Amino acid sequence: MEPDHVSDWFWEALEATRPRLSALESWLEAQPREVLEAFALAYESAAESLADFSEGVSVDGDVWSEDSTEDLCLWVVGQGHALWNSVVAGELGLDEVARMYLGRAPLLPEGATPWDAEVSNPEHRGYQSPGSIVHGVYRTRFAEELHDRLARAAETAAAAGGA
Repeated sequence: MEPDHVSDWFWEALEATRPRLSALESWLEAQPREVLEAFALAYESAAESLADFSEGVSVDGDVWSEDSTEDLCLWVVGQGHALWNSVVAGELGLDEVARMYLGRAPLLPEGATPWDAEVSNPEHRGYQSPGSIVHGVYRTRFAEELHDRLARAAETAAAAGGA
């Protein structure tokens, strides 16, 4: 995926609410269903643009699992556009960013503040990262799993495209 395929509004929402997860939570709670779905898709697309999760990432001689690589890529997106774009543009390798993730190297951009883990709604505990909070908000607002909703929408789109 090219960097311009992730909408500016997505990055603006992350930057405007950072570092308070509760601020992102509140912003998401005020948005219509379609925006929550678009936010989740943008987050996922941005992460997928960084690596093929199944290939893993090699860090200090160890090849990470698919799940660990996905976690790393989701973390990169959560750090904001500057870091994500540095990886997409090839200015930083995923192995270098993995060292940041592990705390072995300083975060970029300089002075970046990590997200806090505080949420306002106790039902959102367990969804305490910028990539997962949208799933908790969606679930409490619409009594439906966002992942299931997006999967059904993808199936419908695929069926319509194949007809």
